[in-house]
Amino acid sequence: MEAHFAQYQTIQAIMDTITEQTQILWALALMVGCPILSISLGEIVSRLRSQLHPLTETLHIIRVLVLPPLAILLVMLKLLNVSANKTATQVVATMLGLAVMYSFIALVNAILVPGQRRYDWQINVPNLLFQVARVSVILCVAAYLLAYVWQVDLSKVFAALGVGSLVIALALQDTLSNLVSGFLLIFESPFQVGDWVKIKDVEGEILEINWRAVRLKTPDRDVVIIPNGVLGQETIYNYTLLDPSHGDQVTFTFSNEEAPNRVMPILKAAAIAVDGILVDPEPQARPRKVTDHQTEYEVIYYIKDFPNAGSIKGQFITNIYYAAKRHQLKQPVPSEQHYVLHHAPSNRQDYKPDIFNALVALPIFRDLDQDVLNSLSHQATIEYYGIGETIICAGEFDEGVCILLEGQVVLTSPTQAGKNCVITYLEKGDLFGEMALLRNEPSYTECGLNGPNSDTTGQEPISMVFPS
Repeated sequence: MEAHFAQYQTIQAIMDTITEQTQILWALALMVGCPILSISLGEIVSRLRSQLHPLTETLHIIRVLVLPPLAILLVMLKLLNVSANKTATQVVATMLGLAVMYSFIALVNAILVPGQRRYDWQINVPNLLFQVARVSVILCVAAYLLAYVWQVDLSKVFAALGVGSLVIALALQDTLSNLVSGFLLIFESPFQVGDWVKIKDVEGEILEINWRAVRLKTPDRDVVIIPNGVLGQETIYNYTLLDPSHGDQVTFTFSNEEAPNRVMPILKAAAIAVDGILVDPEPQARPRKVTDHQTEYEVIYYIKDFPNAGSIKGQFITNIYYAAKRHQLKQPVPSEQHYVLHHAPSNRQDYKPDIFNALVALPIFRDLDQDVLNSLSHQATIEYYGIGETIICAGEFDEGVCILLEGQVVLTSPTQAGKNCVITYLEKGDLFGEMALLRNEPSYTECGLNGPNSDTTGQEPISMVFPS
């Protein structure tokens, strides 16, 4: 017995020695490791913060909130030998768990991005899945703290939740319907944030997709909130999901006296001249309906900048207005009209004197006889152009020499980079299009109407054209 007792004391002494050595090692590790880890994380956080890195917040939380309770818990368990079932230990472990939960949420915020991602390792997810991931982190950490720190039997909690789930489901039918519809929309992905869609009578850009509803921004800059449950029952038109190009159509009517083969190229050229209308696929113009006194034409064109579809259509209609004036396309009139004139109709403004004065004011025509100037002024034609239209394109042959009667024209020259460099601005009375006097010589510059009209008479921008 004495031999066994002596052997037991020897083993106990060895165990005490090992325990003391382990405590010394833990003490050295905590005394050296914690400051080094804290300083290292501080330096990393400082560098990442200067780069606006998304992981900065996560590392900062680990350094400030996770390390202190972790060090305290290790001291209590490894050095002071405090039981894990003590209330003080449980409180410190709970603080550590909350800090870890906060750091995991910050990590989820850095990795899962509901909007546009900045780094390749980030994952773009809908806002609904983003919120689900955060809630999952909270529930998992809370379940761990309750089950392993506070020794709570979660089976009883789940049983109680099972009994009350029926009551909750009945009370939150609409909310659960929206939630389930939101998940189905995410898995099916009929649209994404930034897409332009039409839902019922509402048309707009997707701003946000969450667990309850979808937010749209209409062209009128109004925000429309549509519940997910309603979306699951409606037909959704997505203008930009698979193909960013969107087709639009406009109809025009002209007199039957105008041949379709003459009208259609004019409509097509006016569409191609609009900034925003695609050249490929090219616009299409075709007759749609013919009546006794008019022909209806349909123009189909494609755009990629859907948010500016209204502005592009407005510019196209404006181009058609001025093109119809330039080419003197006849408008449709009824088959029979009755007029009652109480006085002689006033003639349209006569520009012949202005043309003659403009010719006399130019040095190139000043020495010509008056008969020649009168002949030129009578041969000249008046053309109307709208803001943004191109009068003469670089590389094309000028149709005639032009004198600006009203408005302002910008003269540009194309560069090697594909941009137009402004040379000068032409005012009333200036001459341009002189390359028409040279045979087989295209224009080296481009002329277009510049901004709002510079004249103060309220007239439309006008230019005078001589036959080349």
